[in-house]
Amino acid sequence: MDSEKQKDEIIALESIYNSEEFLYHKEDDHYQCTFMIFINLPADYHIIYKNSTQDESEQKIKISYLPPLRLHVFLPKNYPSELPPKFTLYSSWLHLSLLTILCKKLDKLWEENKGQEILFTWVAFLQETLEFLNIQDNLNMSCAYTHYKEALEIAHNIHKNKIDNIDKECNIEDAKNRTMKEVTTKHLNKKMIRKYYDKRAILDFPIGRNPIQALIDYNEKRNQIEFKKNFYTCKICFVDKIGEHCTQFLPCGHIFCKDCITGYLEVRIKDGNVQNIYCPEEKCTSEATPALIKDLVSSELFTKYDSILLNATLDTMGDIVYCPRRSCQYPVSREPNEQMANCPICQYAFCVYCKMVYHGIEPCKVYSAEIHKVIAEYQEASDDKKLQMEQRYGKKQLQTLVENAMSENWIKSNSQKCPKCQAAIEKSDGCNKMVCWRCNTFFCWLCGTILDRKKPYKHFQDMNSKCYNMLYYGMLIQDDNADIHNFPPYPIYELEDEDFFEDIVA
Repeated sequence: MDSEKQKDEIIALESIYNSEEFLYHKEDDHYQCTFMIFINLPADYHIIYKNSTQDESEQKIKISYLPPLRLHVFLPKNYPSELPPKFTLYSSWLHLSLLTILCKKLDKLWEENKGQEILFTWVAFLQETLEFLNIQDNLNMSCAYTHYKEALEIAHNIHKNKIDNIDKECNIEDAKNRTMKEVTTKHLNKKMIRKYYDKRAILDFPIGRNPIQALIDYNEKRNQIEFKKNFYTCKICFVDKIGEHCTQFLPCGHIFCKDCITGYLEVRIKDGNVQNIYCPEEKCTSEATPALIKDLVSSELFTKYDSILLNATLDTMGDIVYCPRRSCQYPVSREPNEQMANCPICQYAFCVYCKMVYHGIEPCKVYSAEIHKVIAEYQEASDDKKLQMEQRYGKKQLQTLVENAMSENWIKSNSQKCPKCQAAIEKSDGCNKMVCWRCNTFFCWLCGTILDRKKPYKHFQDMNSKCYNMLYYGMLIQDDNADIHNFPPYPIYELEDEDFFEDIVA
């Protein structure tokens, strides 16, 4: 009768819980079951802690998941008719006193339901542990954290005092870990003898490990597991995909499918734009971590990303300059205000400014292709920047370049080139018929047309010419209030003797 009830109960439990929550096996005709009891935490749940032996402020950490309680059950042959299941309750975050309370409650539940299958009732109760223990707002881990810090200090002192006595063949790190484990065990045992705890309550956390960090690590691991189970809508392609095929940016929490983000990262890396790879969500400032990028792109592309990012970082360092030899390109450290750098790999000594062979106190050469860029940079530079440029190119050389450029600009603005020999010609006054000083070519100042030497003014008489009646267009007018467009055109003389015409105009 009991055996049938046990079998039916096991089958029912197997249909209720998944393989992560419930396992069982039969040994010597007895069922043994293990339940992993995952507890749902309220929103904004925190663990709080501080070292009670030190004057420390209380720390607070938000978590979404706690490690499950573990209930190991052994079913006697006369369960459920006469005897209750034998059990052991494990936890890595509840104090033994609280575990003892839970054990007593399980006993009470059996007494209230004696003769009936009890396992489902036990598990359902343990899932409400926080509410039963009145710790549904936060979990205080100060006691466990204080014990850890005390044990750590004791272990450190023992290790420090006895390090000289350790066998030379013994690994020092192993000895330190062994000492930590022994001291922690003794320390906990010493604490435990002060009060009686239920023997079925087991504090199950790694000896010598920070209990706070253990909870943080589990929370992060569980977040990843739960993330992979759910479905999300990619904010780029708007397709619903399971979390296993998605990735999440932190701390913003925006979720995209891996295919879209992989394409996004590949384009950025291939373009060499690897700095500040932000979340694709508009105006989001969360950045892609190297771990996220490594998980999504090929190893070759990640190597390229890593290399470009390293070079970009080195470029921001004022004391780093790259060896200019193409076969080397090694980052070389330079001394402040020093013009020479020496590559430790290929032994090339070079100027940190122009990257040519070190030229001593001689200023860097300015090549024709760089002249206009250098001049513009020098003219717009601050006083400090000008000083740096003068140290590189020489103050005299820069001033000469600026003066020459100003002369060239003035000539360009106030002269035109002869349409035949390209000589620069300046016009200060007079009509728009010009004569080249070099090749004696007649041409129009307004449109650059070469004029007939015998009848040069015909160009200004022809009604089809765009310079018709504009022989004196643009001449300076003494009356500042006169309108150039209303100024009457000068009479056009058609004379064969050009010298005579010029004498009349003069």
